[in-house]
Amino acid sequence: MEKPLINAWEVYTGKFEKILVLMLTTTLPLLMLHSFITNYIYAITPSYSNVYSFADIYYGLLTLLFFLYAQVPYIQFVYNEYKGVENNLRQSIFSFLTKGFTVFVFACIISTLTTIGFMLFLIPGLIILSLFFPVPYISVFDNKSVWKSYKEGFRIGKKNLFKILLILIITGTAELLIGIFITYQLFNITSSFAAQMITQMTLNILIFPFIVILTTSYIIKWRASLEILDVNVSENS
Repeated sequence: MEKPLINAWEVYTGKFEKILVLMLTTTLPLLMLHSFITNYIYAITPSYSNVYSFADIYYGLLTLLFFLYAQVPYIQFVYNEYKGVENNLRQSIFSFLTKGFTVFVFACIISTLTTIGFMLFLIPGLIILSLFFPVPYISVFDNKSVWKSYKEGFRIGKKNLFKILLILIITGTAELLIGIFITYQLFNITSSFAAQMITQMTLNILIFPFIVILTTSYIIKWRASLEILDVNVSENS
C-alpha cells in the first residue's frame, strides 16, 4: 500500500454504504453507552475544583477505552478490502463480536496506563498510547489474540512512534476544532442539550471510521516495510 491517505479516502467514500452499516451497528451503540455512562458519572461525582474534577479523569479513561475497542470492525473491513476478501461486511461484524473481548481487555489495560500518563504529564500518556496502538491492528490482521500480537505490534509502534503520535495529534485536533465550530454554530440556533449531544454523536460517527481506516492503511504499509527489511537482513546474514 503505497499511498495510505488515498487508499483510506477511496475505501471511505467508495464503500460508504457498508461503512454506514458498521457505524450504525457497532459505533452508534457504543457512543450511546459512552454518553449514558459519562453523563451518569458527571452527575454523581463531586467536583472539588472549578477547573477539573475526578469525573474528567473517568471521562478520559472511558473515551480511550471505547476508542480502542470500537476500532475492531473497521480494521477488519480495511484489511479484508486490502486482501480482496468476499463477504467483507459480514466478516467485519463477526470479527467485532468474536475478537472484541480480548481487544476490550487489552484496551482496559492500555487506557488505564495512558490515563495515568496523562495525569502525570501529557507526553507520557501519548507515548504509551502510541507504542501499543498497533497491537489490536496486528491482532485483527492475523486473527490472533492481542497477547500473541503485542510483540509485533509494539515493534511497529516503537519503529513508527512519531508517525503514530502525529496521526493521533492531527486527527484528534482536527476533530476537536470541527466539533467546537459546529457546537458554536449550533448554540446560535438552539441551546438544547439533546440537539448538541446528537450533533456531537453524529460528528463522531462520521469522523471516527475515517481515522481508523487511515491508521489501518498506514499500519499495513509499515508492517510490509518491516517484513521487507527482515527479509533483506536475513539474506545479508
